[in-house]
Amino acid sequence: MGKKAAALTLVIALLVAVGIGTVGCSTAEGKGKVKWLNDWTEALSRAQDQNKPMVIYFYTDMCPACLRLEQNAFSDDELSAFLNKNFICLESNAGRSTLHARYGIDGTVPTTVFSASDGYQKKYELARIVGAAPADHFYQVALAALEGVQE
Repeated sequence: MGKKAAALTLVIALLVAVGIGTVGCSTAEGKGKVKWLNDWTEALSRAQDQNKPMVIYFYTDMCPACLRLEQNAFSDDELSAFLNKNFICLESNAGRSTLHARYGIDGTVPTTVFSASDGYQKKYELARIVGAAPADHFYQVALAALEGVQE
């Protein structure tokens, strides 16, 4: 086998391995232990019906920092239980949705927005985390956002 053929075989093998490793990453089950919704209308309706704030996780498919956030913070037992109990959790792919524009997300992902249940504009925002924050910091910001709603 020539050098070009060997290199092509290696590239194809790597692409297949990466593809297999990312299967399911865009589904709710692939985002740690947080119970993410994928539909804005459903999330807003639940938030209003249950009188709960929302946590909206903006990500893209090819985002290493998003993957770190999912593997570290969103897989944390204490944080995921807290989010699932106190918030309506919505994930939104900023590369496929226009929701990020409503919250003034300029393409920087991951960005997580804590929002009151009564709207989808930046003025309803309670808190924001930009980047892959560790679970303990994420928990503190979520707690402050929740306390802001309860005041």
